[in-house]
Amino acid sequence: MIYVEYIDDGKRVIIPTEVWEVLKELAEHVQVYELVQQRKGLAGVHSLDDILADEGLSRADLEI
Repeated sequence: MIYVEYIDDGKRVIIPTEVWEVLKELAEHVQVYELVQQRKGLAGVHSLDDILADEGLSRADLEI
């Protein structure tokens, strides 16, 4: 089994790599959730049409 060493404020923690990967993925989900909650109800900055146009696409190019 492979372990990851994590040091924070002088405290050393050693955990299995599998657990570390799960924790990192969970942290990413929490960050995305917090961003969604902060921006909920705000007007959109970019429309779908603008994003598609930047990529040289249109709504007709999207698969259904």
